[in-house]
Amino acid sequence: MRLRELILKINPIYLRYKIFNIIKYFVTRKLTLSSVYYQPLRMDIEPTTGCNFRCTMCAVSSPNFTAKNMNFETFKKIIDQNKQLLNIKLQGMGEPFVNKHLFEMISYANNYGIAVELISNGSLINKDYVKKISSSFLSRISISIDGATNETFEKIRVRSNFEIVKKNVLNLISSLKLNQSRPELRALSLIQTDNFHEISDIADLCYKMGFDNLYYQVQLTGWGKTDWEIINKKKNIELKKIKDTLNAVIEKYKYKNFKIGIIEDNLLNFEKKCSYPYETPYVSAKGKIVPCCMIADDKVINFGDINDEKFSTIWNSSKVKDFRKNIKNNNLEDYCKNCYKEYRN
Repeated sequence: MRLRELILKINPIYLRYKIFNIIKYFVTRKLTLSSVYYQPLRMDIEPTTGCNFRCTMCAVSSPNFTAKNMNFETFKKIIDQNKQLLNIKLQGMGEPFVNKHLFEMISYANNYGIAVELISNGSLINKDYVKKISSSFLSRISISIDGATNETFEKIRVRSNFEIVKKNVLNLISSLKLNQSRPELRALSLIQTDNFHEISDIADLCYKMGFDNLYYQVQLTGWGKTDWEIINKKKNIELKKIKDTLNAVIEKYKYKNFKIGIIEDNLLNFEKKCSYPYETPYVSAKGKIVPCCMIADDKVINFGDINDEKFSTIWNSSKVKDFRKNIKNNNLEDYCKNCYKEYRN
């Protein structure tokens, strides 16, 4: 319903532009060339690196990590140069609600018929934000639920208060479900050594809270950094070890109008190659173009700064072309290897 309303308000000029870009995408994408003749259909944009949590698996917890908010002018440059976008996801190293311009960003993208979703830790969604969310054209809100008990959740999400998160989320869900037109309410759960014993309990909790669906993710990223790969490797749970448990939970809720899935997009191999540099670029809070959300740190690698040059120039720059060639030829940089099964022990 909400997506249909958004489509109806699109200026016909932008709609034709989007359709033409989609056609170019499907015509050229199958060729897997280093140069692409379309602009991305989707984009991940980092509103901030600031966060009130210090999660054990997140690089924000590094002692020397500094917070940075994306300014609204930078966000507008991204959108103004990418009106062909169908969808953007506001996510990154930080908590989106830290950025005071968040709702301006959502509104600005919506004005060009771009659907917006965001990922939040749920801790800052107060009553005022619930009202703003209700009147916005957000297409999806995803809340991270990494435990079913206070002990487990707060062990992983350091500085959190699970009772506050649950209270905020219940208020959000109950308010939004009063509207016929509302965003999808998704729970995300990153399964690791500290919470895999609560897989079933997490599903039960999310169902009772009223989420539309729940998606489990089972591969922790190292953010392209050796030290974080070492830290998170110890927390990783192999999918095959918990697949039976996950399948049992999926089967349990099969007929309860509560979809449960497993995110496997970042479980790559030489046959199933990374598609991010072809499809979904990541823009850091500083405005730098990063290959993907699995790296999400422009200090590890970036292709250029949208404040210094046009996105279209960066999108087909020699640096990006070389990166795509390396992906195609399985000639991976060290910061990409963590996503490929051939390099995971």
